[in-house]
Amino acid sequence: MLSRVANLVYWMARQLERAENTARIVDVNAQLVLDLQSRQAADDPRSWEPLVFVAGNDEKFFELYGKTVSERAVVEFMLFDRRNSSSVISCITQARENARCIRDLLAAEVWETLNTFYLKLKDDDFARYAQLGSSEYLNRVKAQIQLFYGVAESMMPRSDEWWFFELGRYLERADNTSRILDVKYYMLLPEVAAVGTALDMIQWGSVLRSCSAFEAFRRSRRGQLNLERVVDFLVRDELFPRSILYSVAEIEQALHRIVNGNEHLIGNPATLAAVSLRQDLESTDSPAVIADGLHEFLDTIQKRIDEIHGAVQATFIDYPTAKAKVLA
Repeated sequence: MLSRVANLVYWMARQLERAENTARIVDVNAQLVLDLQSRQAADDPRSWEPLVFVAGNDEKFFELYGKTVSERAVVEFMLFDRRNSSSVISCITQARENARCIRDLLAAEVWETLNTFYLKLKDDDFARYAQLGSSEYLNRVKAQIQLFYGVAESMMPRSDEWWFFELGRYLERADNTSRILDVKYYMLLPEVAAVGTALDMIQWGSVLRSCSAFEAFRRSRRGQLNLERVVDFLVRDELFPRSILYSVAEIEQALHRIVNGNEHLIGNPATLAAVSLRQDLESTDSPAVIADGLHEFLDTIQKRIDEIHGAVQATFIDYPTAKAKVLA
């Protein structure tokens, strides 16, 4: 498999996952604002500012929109602004371009699903979002991405292309889950006195909904919503597909299938980094992590995920051609 093709598939998956996560976060925040309207104005900067920190694009947002944070500015930045490389339209545009470059390797239905989604989305703006309502509009976006995942899963052979798709998808998912936890922990509940209150439960419920985890959490972790239980579920649950541990295990599996016993790739840095992170997550004690500093723990996870990404690029994409091996 050509490294160029691997890179296109890998980034197509990451961009699609990033777009879906962005849509989900905006949707959940819009619903949370409605829940909290009795406590603060819907356009209060505290209602929308956390979103621009989730993807680490706060500097770009303030550069483009100034220091005034409003619902319209944040929604336009995260959904429709092509100057933001992580906006939904930017991600879908890039994913579609990557798919176009490898169209001969994709089933017609896979390409048509993504291309049709792009054509429906490309002219949308805040007026369209407001006309349909946040829930209706964002549910359509999420449904289109889920449709693409379903078609791809049904149509793509389980060859290297598929495993690079899974690798990119779960790397992006693990990173997004850690960022959601990190930003919400720091900015959603600024008053210590509110811990354990109904407001606290509403907000931790929104964290779970940001990861589509609310129902799964209720079924597997019966009891009160609180910081420790939510963190343990989203970081360490072995069965929930959006937990960090589950995502890292899928990263490890994808790398194992890509290596496929090739001697010169056994023990490569990407696989070793993924195995190490999985083992550390399995042995993590959530109460101790919270006591020692949740932000520092999540920041370390994000750095290690980025290290896996760097190792993937160095091992499979940008490796020195002089040392490349031709496999029969």
